Formats: sequence, structure tokens, C-alpha cells
Amino acid sequence: GVISVHSMTVNWLVMVADYLPKDVARNYEGIAQEYLGTFAAHMISLVFIFGGLSLGMSRMLFTSRSLAPLLASLFDDDGVVRPQELRSWELRMLWSCGLLVVLPLGMLRDISKLRFASGLAICTLTFAAAFIVFCNSSALVKQPKLGSGFEFIVNFDSSFFLSLAMTTSNFSCHIAAIPIYGSLGAQKSSMRKVVLAAMITAAVVYQLVGLTSYARFGYLDSDGSNILEIVAEHINHKRQPLQFALVSVASAGVAVSLVFGMPVVLWALRSVLLSYYRAASAVRAKWAGCSARQAEAIQNADPSFVEWTTVTMLIVFAILILATAVPDIQVVMSFGGSLGGTFIAFMYPALFHLKVVKGHESLRGALRRQNAAELGVIAMSVVYGVVCLSISLQKIVRTLGESQSSEAVQSDSNSSTLMLWN
Repeated sequence: GVISVHSMTVNWLVMVADYLPKDVARNYEGIAQEYLGTFAAHMISLVFIFGGLSLGMSRMLFTSRSLAPLLASLFDDDGVVRPQELRSWELRMLWSCGLLVVLPLGMLRDISKLRFASGLAICTLTFAAAFIVFCNSSALVKQPKLGSGFEFIVNFDSSFFLSLAMTTSNFSCHIAAIPIYGSLGAQKSSMRKVVLAAMITAAVVYQLVGLTSYARFGYLDSDGSNILEIVAEHINHKRQPLQFALVSVASAGVAVSLVFGMPVVLWALRSVLLSYYRAASAVRAKWAGCSARQAEAIQNADPSFVEWTTVTMLIVFAILILATAVPDIQVVMSFGGSLGGTFIAFMYPALFHLKVVKGHESLRGALRRQNAAELGVIAMSVVYGVVCLSISLQKIVRTLGESQSSEAVQSDSNSSTLMLWN
């Protein structure tokens, strides 16, 4: 179901690109501004901001949690991953990778030099997926027993909807669909087949990794939502040196590919923030008595070095602080998937198709049987957004509350220890 809906909405965007006039920007904001109005354009920009932050957080959390078990095991005398050391290593890796690698890469104004990142991601993720499936299958062969909490029947509880939002986020490729389609030239006709083949391949890989992991480990709390981390925790580098070397390659490869892909995330988020800053600067210039032409020049000018650096630093520090406060990958990805699925993957492609391709001036005028697919997707996006986003926000609030409670307990414990010592 997820693959069919995503394929259909991507195809709608491709059709929209063929119908767009030449003077309309080939992105969500430009199409929304032209056909849906200013409010819709601001709405999708806000979605990009929150979605970009959640995507950046999930990438940094995956990076830190892929490397932390390896380092915790490597620096332990017995080669055992101890929970108290694991969280410490996660924080070190989060801030070290963020400040020493992501921040310098994010300052680049030309990210074409990072074209190798996409190929690296494909290779490393394929190797990591194959390694996880191999480890899980080997463990199940040695001990043919299903993990604790394994169930054959789907439970429609909050975890189901969080996983649904994460799955939607994983298959979302809509933002890049129109620009990539426009760059294909004579090969445009093959894009629909390529998108469908890519989604089916990704679904097969997800199913293999997910089902074998679920059969081996059973139900896992969201704190361990990075399955590569869970697999690494079950490998002792002294007793299983070969498997430790392989999981080290997989974890390091995934971390490197995620880190070198961060400039793309920062680029989209920074573009939206800078456009708002430039628009505000143009308004201030008008209030100061500048002409309309001068205000337009200010709004369309390239960002200065100070502006570029300041906004980049703000974004990176915001991602790191938020990732430290909410270290649950499932919650972060489900929040981003809820917003992205509602607006980017479902609602806006359907609205664009009705307005641009079919030429309907209003949603009321589109209430016809031949528009059942678009109307169904819009209705589904509303229900999906309300349910998944509310559950994600509830889980975020709960996570923050548990974090504050644990810090208060730890503080009280330390105070009691000092009192007893004195």
C-alpha cells in the first residue's frame, strides 16, 4: 500500500512538471505560491523546516548510535557493551561528528564535490543490510527460537502508527522528483519505471532486515530502534573478531555515508531560512525608504559569508541540541514522517495534480468521481496526519518528561551520596 501510494504521487509530480509554465519555479514552494496561494507556500516552507530538523536529527542519531557500540566494546577490558558507557559514547560521537565533520561540510557553497556520497550510501547500506540478515539468520539457525514478544498478528497500537510514519519517511523521494525529472532530458520516459523499481527494491530490503530482526529479537523498545546497534551489542570483539570487524565496517560505512549526506539536508533547510531572512530584509528596506527595485534586489541577492555561516551554525547546533534532548530515533523519524507524509508525500502532490494537470480552480469544483484518487489521497493525508502526528508529539512529550525525571533522580542520588560522605 505504501509503495503504490508513493509511486502514484511521484507520478503526479512528474505530470505536473510537464504542465508547468516556464516561469514557475520547479519546487514545492514555487508551485504552491503560483497555484495554491501564499498561505500554502508558507505552510510547505514550515513543513520543510520541521521536517529538515527531524531528518538531520535522525541522521545524526543513527551516526552516533552506529559508532557507539563499537567504541564501547573496543575500550572495555572484557569487550562487553555496558549500558552506562553506551550513552556516554553516543553523546561524544553525536557532538564530535556534528562539530568536527558536519559543520565544516555544511559551510560548503558547492556540494557537487560530495556526489560520491550517494554511491557510498548505496554500497554501505547494501553491505549493512546483508550483514544484518546474515547475522540474524545464523543466530536463528543456531537457536531456532523466536524473540520475546514476537507476534504473527499486527497490533494497531501507538507503535504501529509510529512505524507507519517511519516507513512513509523512508520511501519519501518527492522533493527531489521534479528537479531530477527536469534534468533527465531525453530519458524522462524511464523515470516512472526507475522510481517503481527503486521502491520495490527498497521494500524487499526493508522486509528482509525487519523480519529477520523481529524473528531474532522480538519486540524492541524504541530506545533500540537502530537494528545495527542492537546487532553490534551482541558481538564481543575478543570472542568474535571476524564478526566485530565486519560490523565495524558496516557501522563505520553507514556513519560516513550519513554524515557526508548531511550537507544536502542542511542545504534545503538553510535555503528556506535564508529566503525568509531575505524577505524580512526587503521589508525593512521598504520601511527605511528604499525603492521597490532596491528592495527586490536585496531579496534576490546571494547570502553573504556572515549570513551563510550564521544560519549554518544555528541549524547544526539546533539539530545537535534537539538530538541530545530527544535521543529516540523512532520518535524523531515518525515526527518527520508524519509531517512529510501529510503534506509532501500525499496532500500537496494531489492538490498540484488537480490544479495544474486537471485545471480545477477550487477543491469544491474537483468533487467528481474521476478525481476519486486525488480526493482519496487528500482525505487519507488528513487522517494520517492527525493520528500519526498526535501520537508522535505525545511520545516526544513523554520522552522529555522521562529524561527530566531521570536527571532529577540522578541529581537526588548524587546529593544523598555527598551527604552520606560528609
